[in-house]
Amino acid sequence: MIRILSCLVLSAISGWAELLPTWSPHQMCAEADAIVVGERVGANRVAVREWILSPPGGRTAGSVINIVGLDKHDRMIGTRPDGADREQGRRLKSQRLLCFLEEKSDGWRPMAATEQGSSGLIWIEQGKCYRYEQRNNPGPHILLPSREHQTEEALRLAVGNGLADREEWERAQKIPHPQEKAIVFCSYLLERTSPEGAEGTYRSRVRRVLPKLGEQAVAELVVLLENAIPGDRLDDAVLILYDLGSAAKPAVPHLVALLQEPGSVHPVRLIEALGRIGDATVAQQLLPYLDRELRVRAEVAGAMARFSYQDSVPLITKSLPEPRAVEDGDAYHVYAMLRALHELGCEDLVGLAKAYLEVPAMRHVRNLLEPFLQEQNPG
Repeated sequence: MIRILSCLVLSAISGWAELLPTWSPHQMCAEADAIVVGERVGANRVAVREWILSPPGGRTAGSVINIVGLDKHDRMIGTRPDGADREQGRRLKSQRLLCFLEEKSDGWRPMAATEQGSSGLIWIEQGKCYRYEQRNNPGPHILLPSREHQTEEALRLAVGNGLADREEWERAQKIPHPQEKAIVFCSYLLERTSPEGAEGTYRSRVRRVLPKLGEQAVAELVVLLENAIPGDRLDDAVLILYDLGSAAKPAVPHLVALLQEPGSVHPVRLIEALGRIGDATVAQQLLPYLDRELRVRAEVAGAMARFSYQDSVPLITKSLPEPRAVEDGDAYHVYAMLRALHELGCEDLVGLAKAYLEVPAMRHVRNLLEPFLQEQNPG
């Protein structure tokens, strides 16, 4: 239950963050079903000048295609919050575009499309690129001069690099030997070793495929941790070890050691992984973190519950925040700590839970506290 609530909160925050930025060409190269350069010749019709990425399945690419929703893309240039754009209020005259396409049941659509714009459609006028950006979600897309790739030449170079990285990733999927595949997948987890460099498009995908390699994945992740150098970010590697659970026990000493190197990965990630792996021998090394920030304390409490480490009950109880000090955003962490105490059979849980019932910041989890208000059954 603790893990589910944590995931819900983190997913909501992450989803918000991911929806707002405009997709990069590199990200769209990884996902697109096709990429086209052409001229708009109708409300939704485009005369194709070049298929940079042809449609899947070896189908013949048409010379004129229909792009659903193309007519919904406003061609009036907007303004940035800093007011730095001199072209504000001008309407684009050029009909030239480069479009990252996805195939839907009703035909081709620009990628990441809403009713009023998309990341996947880029207009080109006199060699200069114009893209749609979304400031608020929900909210409209605004057409602005592109900052990342300002010219068609720079954009096409980025697309070429993105498609080359896509091909390399697809080759990695086909590696037959598990150990070799694990080595290649692990290389994506560090910027200095990744085939895609600093992009990170495929780094997030490694978490979906690497755990399937089981022991081979653990072995190569241990090597990665052993050979990490200052400046390496190890969050993704630790998340995959979390996914592997008890199979990742060989990595435990390395995860514990990383607690002393906070620049490599946040303690929450490490403690979360150690709790999921379930090696209770590390309990004593985690207890000192009950004096850290609240979300770290909550993760330690959850780990102690997974370890069934009842000797931790007094320390967890002592580390609970004063009810009057609980602020908005603290509620789920407090709940996680109370849940851990519940699982550990804390005799004082009823009184502890009652103290938080009327705290305004706890109002949206008040119903979750109700099971804690019943007396614990002895034994």
